[in-house]
Amino acid sequence: MRTTVRLTAIALLAGLFVSGFGQNFYGIYDSVHRLKAYFAENHKKAKEEGRTFRPGYMASWLYYIEQRAFPYDEVDWKAIEQGALHRDAMPTEAGIMAAQWEYFGPRNLPVPYRIYYGQGNIIGRISSVAYHPGGLGRYFLTSGVGGLWKTENFGADWTPMSDDWTYMRTSSVAIHPINHNTIYVGTGDFPGGGGYGQGILRSMDGGQTWTAHLVAESAGRSVSKVLIHPEQPNIILATVGRRTSTNGNVYRSTDGGDTWQMVIATSAVWSHISYSRINPSNNKRYFYVSGHSNGGEIWRSSDDGATWTKLTTPMSSAFQSSVRVAASPNNHNNVYIISGVNRNIWRSTDAGVNWTSIVAGFPNGSNNYNWSQHTYDMFLDVGNRNDGSTTDVIYVGLIDIVQSPDGGATWQSLGQTYTNSALTHNDHHAIAINRSNPSEALVGNDGGIFPFNWNSGSNLWNFNTTNNRRLGITQFYKSAFHPTDPNRLLGGTQDNATPQCSGNLDVWRNVGGGDGGFCMINPSNPNIQYATSQNLNIYRTANDWSSSNTITPSFGSDRRGFIAPIQLSYTNPNLLYAGSNYLWRWSETSQSWTARLGSQELSVSGYVNFIGISPSNGNYIYTGSNQGELWMTSNAGTNWTQINTGSPSLPNRAITCVVVDPTTPTRIWVTVSGTGTGHVWRCDNTAAVTRVWVDVSGSGLTGLPDVPANTVQVEPGNTGRLYVGTDVGVFYTRNGGATWYNGTRPFGLPNVQVNDLKLVAGTGYLNAATWGRGMWRMRLPFNPLGDIDGNGCVDDADLARLLTVFGSTAGGSSDLNGDGIVDDTDLAILLENFGNGC
Repeated sequence: MRTTVRLTAIALLAGLFVSGFGQNFYGIYDSVHRLKAYFAENHKKAKEEGRTFRPGYMASWLYYIEQRAFPYDEVDWKAIEQGALHRDAMPTEAGIMAAQWEYFGPRNLPVPYRIYYGQGNIIGRISSVAYHPGGLGRYFLTSGVGGLWKTENFGADWTPMSDDWTYMRTSSVAIHPINHNTIYVGTGDFPGGGGYGQGILRSMDGGQTWTAHLVAESAGRSVSKVLIHPEQPNIILATVGRRTSTNGNVYRSTDGGDTWQMVIATSAVWSHISYSRINPSNNKRYFYVSGHSNGGEIWRSSDDGATWTKLTTPMSSAFQSSVRVAASPNNHNNVYIISGVNRNIWRSTDAGVNWTSIVAGFPNGSNNYNWSQHTYDMFLDVGNRNDGSTTDVIYVGLIDIVQSPDGGATWQSLGQTYTNSALTHNDHHAIAINRSNPSEALVGNDGGIFPFNWNSGSNLWNFNTTNNRRLGITQFYKSAFHPTDPNRLLGGTQDNATPQCSGNLDVWRNVGGGDGGFCMINPSNPNIQYATSQNLNIYRTANDWSSSNTITPSFGSDRRGFIAPIQLSYTNPNLLYAGSNYLWRWSETSQSWTARLGSQELSVSGYVNFIGISPSNGNYIYTGSNQGELWMTSNAGTNWTQINTGSPSLPNRAITCVVVDPTTPTRIWVTVSGTGTGHVWRCDNTAAVTRVWVDVSGSGLTGLPDVPANTVQVEPGNTGRLYVGTDVGVFYTRNGGATWYNGTRPFGLPNVQVNDLKLVAGTGYLNAATWGRGMWRMRLPFNPLGDIDGNGCVDDADLARLLTVFGSTAGGSSDLNGDGIVDDTDLAILLENFGNGC
């Protein structure tokens, strides 16, 4: 039985100190109250030190899990896993027309500005990178929520390899050194917080087919690293951790991944594996693993990973929430460790017996800014110089990427990431050093993949900033579209600002900054557009982003979501509404804000998560909160009524979307997050004294999966047709929710989380903003084959229309098979599908 958790700041801090800092933070990525306690402790510590605590990515993660967990403390990841399986078991609608989703961007996305973003092209977050051992210009990468990708032409083009997987969270990739068609992928999103993993996916045919392994052992946790023994490739090691408070373990296979044995039973958040140069005295390598725990975990094996010894390290006894280990390719006794908590790097020259700090001179940044997101962005690796020497070259990824060219004696910033001379995007997660040419490496960060080249003689280096042009892994929060031009749009993203296109889908620009969020295009004057960034910073342009200005009001003490909503009025698009825990209104006419409409607080302890406005009467406005409160005004904010109660009431879940009937302002559809309840609800009269909320989520295999629903759209001409975006894809119904169908992979959309759907009648497109696979769209109507008149039903009217033009070579939509003539074949198709959609 799950227990509702509501904790005050005092209770959070009490739990923090009673339990002890280390013990309390074992499940920091999974627990809302632990994450809030982490913020409280760091705010307190920063204040004592006279600096500002910047939670960075962790603030976005709190926004993500709090919405999905409410009213509980943790997300029910198992339910979401089951929801993905439910999706794949749903029946396919018979006789549907062959409408298909198409990817349309971003492509060639530039940086919005140089500091934090670097130069060239960016696209989205990378979790691991690897060179293909079989040839030049062949790389693999994994995206935290966008799956596995490969290139065979130095990154000019990329091929997705995981769109059919049950879910697409990925942490690591390894390729067999001899049989290059054998690929191992560690699933779950380790850098990004975990989520739901499916063990290790293995392909033995170059990615054509996949089988799952280590599933039971990993139990949904992330497989942070998969390492293949370089001389005995049937031996594979895997580190597991992050998702539940029980954490993970270290596993070994001796048969190429068919079976696995636990080789370290200590529970920890296991983060990395590395192996040393061969010891010439016994022809063996040392293997090392690192993990997060109280005091940290560094273990060593001298028998190919069969048995392990825990090493004593200089790390403090506090909970070590970010630890990595890397062995030298030059000297079998050299090994290095990094601790984000201690902001230190140590070297051992005797295989981990003794340690010496080498952090002196490290570019920490002002107030140690470079270390400020060490629980999220970190890597450590060791390479060679290209001048033939055996000096270790150390690479450290934090917010910046840093190198020591001389084994830790000196350090230099390679990315210059938080300066106006930045060369690459910030937040580094992955590196792969080319062992055949140690001057080359692949670097992965929040902006994408950046091949790196360094000349040790001249100490000059560069990053290739062009590899992200055709990579489709952008994580979109929200989107907005031009009313008549399908190629004019913008959308807010995770750490890649707000990509915007003005008509040419091969030419994008980037506006706003930070994590982009909600955005809007004025339908009466589409040159007026709005973008947002985290905590409801608002940007405005009146000339399609040739120039822009910030119009963020002074919100004072108002609470705002990390991604907070804005919404234009349909009947008067000169009015823009913004949601904190109150509703604010911007007037294009007066260029000013009206604060806190009606002085009505719209969430007791949370914030407004979504704003819905009636297309037919702009006085009707609805707000839904992350705490399940739904409010309504019928006079543009002067008076308010809370309407989530009724007979029955809405479930106590975070509200993610409110859509108002095109012609009836008191009829609405609402989607909710979380699990354990219906996710799409309808009220036919929100003005009633006792409202009646109807669950239209369906049931059984023709009902929606029990997963967070993020967005809903209603067809203007037929409100029985609904389209819903969820954490496991898109679903649609033709009969108001009695029967739902999977609109994801059967129609070409990857099995990816969909955060926003926008149905634009003027373009005929249903647009999807995904969390990890960019922007997709599908042409509507989305009708059964044989539905000649487009009303969604194959009926007598369609038969009559076909018979009227029977034998004609100009039969138009009656030529169902497209062979140029309306004949017996077309008639047979119609009769075979007669009744579908009705």
